[in-house]
Amino acid sequence: MSSEDTGRNKRTFERVRIATSKNIWNLSMGGAYVATKNPRHVGSLVHFEYKLGGEEKTFKALSKVVRVLHRPNPKSGEPAGMALQFIKVSDEDKLALTRFLSSKKQKEDGGPGK
Repeated sequence: MSSEDTGRNKRTFERVRIATSKNIWNLSMGGAYVATKNPRHVGSLVHFEYKLGGEEKTFKALSKVVRVLHRPNPKSGEPAGMALQFIKVSDEDKLALTRFLSSKKQKEDGGPGK
């Protein structure tokens, strides 16, 4: 592993790119990257809500800002915004997010629903 890889690949959960959303850049079981020109400060608590496609209710999570980009990153393509870590999610919302991410992953892999 190169030293360049060492601090960058610490993610526990696979991320899924949400191409249909202007503000949600990616989403995983552990958090989300939200594109915004006015990110909160690192360490701030944020009430995250997102309407998952195919789900009746809105996904909700208490989240903590763990990283902020004030300008777009040309290397990764990430827009200005903030990375959120989900710190409190109901069991019902975890299940809904699991279903949503699985369906997105299947579509990316060419499985059912594509």
